[in-house]
Amino acid sequence: MAKTKYQIIVEHLKNAIECNELKTGSKLPSVRDLSRTFHCSKDTAQKALTELRYQQYIYAKPKSGYYVLEQNQNHEDIELQLSQDRYQAYEDFRLCVNETLIGRDNYLFNYYSQQEGLEELRESVRQLLAEQTIYANLENIVLTSGTQQALYILSQIDFPNQKNQILVEQPTYHRMNQLLTNQNLAYRTIERNCEGIDLEKLEEIFRTGHIKFFYTIPRFHYPLGHSYHRKEKEAILKLANRYHVFIVEDDYLSDLDDKQELTFHYLDTSQHVIYIKSFSTSLFPALRITSLILPPSIRESFLQYKSIMDYDSNLIMQKSLSLYINNGMYGKNRLDRLKKMREQQKEIQNDYAGLGLELKVHYLPNALLLELDDSIQLPALKHSNIPLDFFEQAYLSSCPYQFAKLDYEIAKKYLPQIQLYIKKD
Repeated sequence: MAKTKYQIIVEHLKNAIECNELKTGSKLPSVRDLSRTFHCSKDTAQKALTELRYQQYIYAKPKSGYYVLEQNQNHEDIELQLSQDRYQAYEDFRLCVNETLIGRDNYLFNYYSQQEGLEELRESVRQLLAEQTIYANLENIVLTSGTQQALYILSQIDFPNQKNQILVEQPTYHRMNQLLTNQNLAYRTIERNCEGIDLEKLEEIFRTGHIKFFYTIPRFHYPLGHSYHRKEKEAILKLANRYHVFIVEDDYLSDLDDKQELTFHYLDTSQHVIYIKSFSTSLFPALRITSLILPPSIRESFLQYKSIMDYDSNLIMQKSLSLYINNGMYGKNRLDRLKKMREQQKEIQNDYAGLGLELKVHYLPNALLLELDDSIQLPALKHSNIPLDFFEQAYLSSCPYQFAKLDYEIAKKYLPQIQLYIKKD
């Protein structure tokens, strides 16, 4: 099988480094020079450099380029030089932004009339989702400036079922709650706990209400961390089909599911699911790009409304994200986050077991969830210096203070203090 240009560049540079033709500390040819030498696109050249970087042959200097890494260093020194820390994703993405600005004046001085978003990024997203068994035609993928914009448009447009109420779980994503109250939208609620929702109650609401769509976070629910299993999803989809209710599936932490559970979108056979994936959570909040998979029945209405409020989303960021995905940076960042998550969970589990606390806990992707019962001195705990999140904004009504979250990054420091607020027998 013939080698691809990407493989040819990688092998050429590796051989040059190993044969000492490219000496330690010497600067590599630029992306532009490599693309000219090997008669390939700049994206292919960048992908090759990225691969060499993760194979620990080269390292990057911001605003300078790539340099040969000393090959006889020990592993710890290499990790230090490559800065494998929480800001690695930021640095990698910045490289993609810089590359986008080189020789691509059309992204700066022209408008892009397709409301669906940059076709290159939509194709990158399509391939990325397919790797997670989330399949979609390119024409059904639409990009928005963040999840909030996507939810706002969905709340405003008419749906084929001609209904007007939005059903939300409680607790749920606080910005969804704000959207409902600030816009005075008609809504219904259903309780969700660490075991899920009452399916009989859900059917009653679907049957008696005028539900336009049911907004749900299927896995790693915010804030409880609960994930629906397949049978629950199939039962919910069956009810949605029977009562002609659409499901808005906010899959914001899909990248942290190493089991890769099947989505509502995958199981849907009646075009009743709107799938949402945010890149803000996967990378960093300032990246306001969200992708949706829209059923054909609402696609045109969605795009027409989007054109009124958002004529031209940020093309520079869209192109940069496309590069970031295609170069393999996104996938490697995902694996790094999964590894770190497992390490943190194991460490906190050991710390918690050592303390002997009797509180029921759940280990979320990035935090420890505490179930607060009568054994807790709640007023004192709320006014302590422990930085707990009690999810006040996750409820449309008053917060019941049943749960509290403690981020893994600081849990080790504050877990022992929680013992002080447990009632003594």
